[in-house]
Amino acid sequence: MAAEALKYRYGVDASDVIVWVNNAWLAFAQENGAAGLSRSFVLKRSLWDFVAGEELRRLYMEIHARVRSTGVPAILPFRCDSASLQRHMRLTITREDAGQLAYESILVRTVPQRPLDVLNAERPRSTAFLTICSCCKRALLEPRGWLDLEEVCLRLRIFEAQEVPQLRHTVCHECANILSSAADNGGASPCATT
Repeated sequence: MAAEALKYRYGVDASDVIVWVNNAWLAFAQENGAAGLSRSFVLKRSLWDFVAGEELRRLYMEIHARVRSTGVPAILPFRCDSASLQRHMRLTITREDAGQLAYESILVRTVPQRPLDVLNAERPRSTAFLTICSCCKRALLEPRGWLDLEEVCLRLRIFEAQEVPQLRHTVCHECANILSSAADNGGASPCATT
């Protein structure tokens, strides 16, 4: 029973409309400041209403098409961090009847981190933007490239700021390659167990 509580599940129909969510998924949303994500709020809505970033939506649409056409599940690593905790997770997308897909996320491990207020949805936001990868939670700092979010916060002095930048979600090149590989080759991504 305890292991089942760590499985956060939901399903979409053939048009990618959310048709069910389990209680663990709802509890996880409420525990992490998304109390508005109730069952009545998310059911009958497009999954894409809840996926931030056009690049991530495009890549997941490709994965959906591949899973639906081949029946081979996609297994993907991702991060779902809170302000003070890195959550390394694994997502499995499987085909069900009539083109429906089931999503199941499992918490692989957690790592405490220095509180990153930029991930706290309740913090006041400035007019500045910080580009963050939706999958690995690294941030883009030009000209250095994609760096650990804590390092970027230190370099930009975000820890000292009264307001934190708004987040612009995208997918870094490394994660895009992992997702594309899952869409093109079928089965698990190269780092699905990280």
